[in-house]
Amino acid sequence: MKLPKKYESYHFEIQHILVLFIVVVIFQTALSFINSQSTHQIFQQAMEYYRRDSAERVADLTTTALELLIEQGRRDSPINGESRGNTIESFDKLLSQQMLQRNIDEVFLLVNQGGRVVALREGAEIYDLYLEQDSILMIENQPSAANAILYYHEHYQSLVDEEQIVSSLEGNNTFHVLVPFYDRGEIAGAAYMRVTPDVAGFLSLIESAYSQSGVLFTGLILIGFLAMFFIYSYTAQERDEVQHQLFDQRSKQLREQVEHQKESLFTKRIYHTHHKAEKVMGFIKEDLRGLQDKNLDETRNRVTKYANFVSRVIYDMKTYDPPLHVIRNPIFQTNINEVIQFVVENIFQRVYKASESNAVSVELDFAEDIPILHINEYVVWEIIEPLIQNAIEHNVDHNLIIKIITKYDDVQKRLTVEICDNGKGLSPELLKADEHGQKAIFKESVSTKDGSQNSGYGCYLAWEISRRCDWVVDAHNRAEGGACFTLEAPTG
Repeated sequence: MKLPKKYESYHFEIQHILVLFIVVVIFQTALSFINSQSTHQIFQQAMEYYRRDSAERVADLTTTALELLIEQGRRDSPINGESRGNTIESFDKLLSQQMLQRNIDEVFLLVNQGGRVVALREGAEIYDLYLEQDSILMIENQPSAANAILYYHEHYQSLVDEEQIVSSLEGNNTFHVLVPFYDRGEIAGAAYMRVTPDVAGFLSLIESAYSQSGVLFTGLILIGFLAMFFIYSYTAQERDEVQHQLFDQRSKQLREQVEHQKESLFTKRIYHTHHKAEKVMGFIKEDLRGLQDKNLDETRNRVTKYANFVSRVIYDMKTYDPPLHVIRNPIFQTNINEVIQFVVENIFQRVYKASESNAVSVELDFAEDIPILHINEYVVWEIIEPLIQNAIEHNVDHNLIIKIITKYDDVQKRLTVEICDNGKGLSPELLKADEHGQKAIFKESVSTKDGSQNSGYGCYLAWEISRRCDWVVDAHNRAEGGACFTLEAPTG
């Protein structure tokens, strides 16, 4: 009973062994295949060199033996019948012994005689040509010697010029070898051999030994995996407990960090929206003080929009992440030209009045017949207002001219808004984009203003709200000077 409980504490299950075994088998099979192919290729190259060298050595030794026999026959004089028979028998034994080897397919002594190439394979023919020199012209070449003679003609010039052994491979195994044959110090022809070295048994032996070592290696790996599995299972219980405690602690820290970040961002947003609401409430008070019968309708409409904007600001203060249906919804029928014109005339032109010290003028160039947007007009206000405000606050030492242009592409179904100025432009650091395509000017707490811990939030807020509207906001410097913000809104 103790043994099963011990295994149970190791979390030991049969599927673990099966997975390990399958992984090892697949890995070892792939490794064996790759190594077998590479080993086979290496041995093929080595065997090709060995077979070529072996074929050339056999042919060279045979040629040398023939040359020595001929020289020895010429020294033996006078030549009688017994001597002639012994010499012919020596030639026959030399050639026949080569043919008896299973690797040698053909042996010919090719000589130039009477303007043609004669293929000799009999001892009597060689004897008659070089020791008696009387009947060789009457011998007809055998049909089997045609390929050898053709090969000799193809390589004759190279054989004469270089006086080296000529060999070539036919297919994968057969070698054709020509060895220069010398008679009285001059090349008189060549010894030809067609050799097919057989190394299949040697390769088979090597592959068999490699397969056995591969099986042994697989077994050792599997045993190693099992040992590792038992060791790992032994420590898994304590590890899991420690990881669980660390996970709980880390989760608690992350929740606290997220809550702190939300509180920090929410505080900045409240400060930002409170500042805008405070400014609009001042306009409402000013309009109410100047209320008369003749401007009653105009003031009422303007104050109503102011009040609706303040309501929107208060709603933004309720939650950091408002639902999408209060941002874009088919019930919203917004004309962006009217929103921009109201913000310019009733916000900025009431704050920044032309003076000798700081002149700010806004030029509007609106496209006609633009489509209605299903975006809350006060959300559009929250996007447009910080972009215009940015252009003004970062060019306080200029007689600033801001030009706002709206364009509509009926083919692409895309509305474009450009907010451009003639100021000093944006620094290159603010226009660098990260890996997500967001430029530095649209990141949180990034600003060119000094001495304010609450700066750098307006453009970031415009970016975030535009993203939720499925709009694209961008910034760049104009060639003629000044900066330009662009908004692209799909209308399809």
